[in-house]
Amino acid sequence: MSQSSLSEATARMQVHSAASRFSLVYQPVISIAAGKRSVVAFESLLRINGLGAGEGTVQFITKAESDGSIVAVDRWVLSQVIALTRARPRLSVWLNTSQLSIAHPTFVTDALAAMKAGQVVGQVSFEMTETADADEKILAKRLEDMKVQALTVMLDDVTDGFAKRGLLLSESVAGCKLSRQTTVALLESERVRAEVQQLVKVCRRLGKRIVLEGIETTDELRLAMDLDITLCQGYYFCKPASPANLLQYPQMRPVG
Repeated sequence: MSQSSLSEATARMQVHSAASRFSLVYQPVISIAAGKRSVVAFESLLRINGLGAGEGTVQFITKAESDGSIVAVDRWVLSQVIALTRARPRLSVWLNTSQLSIAHPTFVTDALAAMKAGQVVGQVSFEMTETADADEKILAKRLEDMKVQALTVMLDDVTDGFAKRGLLLSESVAGCKLSRQTTVALLESERVRAEVQQLVKVCRRLGKRIVLEGIETTDELRLAMDLDITLCQGYYFCKPASPANLLQYPQMRPVG
């Protein structure tokens, strides 16, 4: 076994032993098109039990990206999402996935095989996160492979961190998301607003989706409407919760 394979095997064992500390919560992505609200998907969000949704979880993910164990974490998350969606054929989940996992030599191939085995291809999409910095050429190749296999990829937090904004022009990417940080900045900065208006125009021209995250107030919702952003997410609509606490949404109700 090569050193890299050995390191990944070790990481998988560490994640497996720590998995009892992990849980997933889900938050709906809401369409506000034509003045009507409807759920188009749910984003899965990793939680480390005992740490909550704040800096503790962020620090865990940062450490996992720095030591390479994030690939094993993302594999675990995918396995949980597949198990959830198998029993809920109306459910669509957007899965946060590190750039390091997308760039990994076997992650995409293994993910596709697992989704095919679970018969959930088409129900699971990927949000490529911006908190790590992977090689853009390798990412572009992996994204092309995912496009060929009809796997949908969104760019997460496209104005933050190590977001590969240039990849948004690729036919392999379905769209992008703007973070809570950007939502706040939009209310405070004309420069940010002008940049986002231009981004919206590009997405519209290319037929790509754009989601405004972190909406918590009526003013922020009005901002999305003013910018002609019709996909939204945030506490204003629903806080992240376990599937058992989201049964008001028909997509979350198991079938059979």
